[in-house]
Amino acid sequence: MSNYGTFGENNPVWKAINRFADMMVIGILFIITCIPVITIGAALCAFYYTAMDSLRKEDGYIFKRYFVSFGKNFKKGTLIWLIMLAAGIVFGVDIYFWLAVSDMQFSVVMVIISAIIALAWLLTLVFVFPLQARFENTIKNTIKNAFLIGVSHLPFAVAVIIFLGILAYLCCLSWFVVIVMILFGAGAAGYLMVYNFERFFKKCGYIDEDDGKIVNDDYDFNVEVDFDEVYDRKEKETHEDSEVEKENPEELS
Repeated sequence: MSNYGTFGENNPVWKAINRFADMMVIGILFIITCIPVITIGAALCAFYYTAMDSLRKEDGYIFKRYFVSFGKNFKKGTLIWLIMLAAGIVFGVDIYFWLAVSDMQFSVVMVIISAIIALAWLLTLVFVFPLQARFENTIKNTIKNAFLIGVSHLPFAVAVIIFLGILAYLCCLSWFVVIVMILFGAGAAGYLMVYNFERFFKKCGYIDEDDGKIVNDDYDFNVEVDFDEVYDRKEKETHEDSEVEKENPEELS
C-alpha cells in the first residue's frame, strides 16, 4: 500500500492533521507546566525544544521529548525566569512610582530612564529562553547574549513583542478567547515563533544552515556557540568590505 494513499503516513492531509494534533498537545502541556508559575522558564525551554523537534521529525514522541527537555532545562530555565521576573517587577514598580509622583518635574526624566531600562529588559526577555533552549551556555552569558542580540536586532525583537502583545490583548477580551488560546492558539503561536527564531539564528550565523538534520534517527538541539566569535567575524567582514571599496572606488561608480 502506498504511503501517499488516503491513510498513508506521507499523505499531505494526514500530515497536516498530525501536525495540528502535535501543536495542540504541546500547547496544552505548556499551559499545564506553567501553572505553578515558578516553572514557566523550564516550560518555555521545553516548548521550544519539542516544537522544533516536531517540525523536523514528525515521529510523535511529544510527551517524552517535552518532559526530557523540561527536566534538562529545569534548573537553568527556572533561575533565568526568577531573575527576569524579579527584574521585571522592580522595573514595573519603579515606573509606577515615578508616574505617581506627577507633580515633580524630575519624575518625567526618571520615567523616561526607567522606561528605557524596562525596554532593555523586554528585549532580553524575547531572546533569553530561545537561547537557553537552543544553546549550551552559562546563565550569565545566556542573559548577556540575549540582551546583545535584542539590542542589535531591534526589528525582529519588536515584531515578536508586537505579536505577543496582540495575543495578550485578545486574551483580555473574553474568557472564550482564553479557552481557544489554551486549546489551539498557544501551540500554533508557539510553532510560528519557534520556526522564525530558527530562521533568525541561521540568518545571523549562530547555527549552520544544515543544523538539525537527523543523523541515525537522533537529534540534539543544544550546540555550543561563541557569540563573541560571531560578532568578531561579522566586524572583520564589514572591515574587509570597506577596504575593498577604498581600493576600488571606480567599480562602485
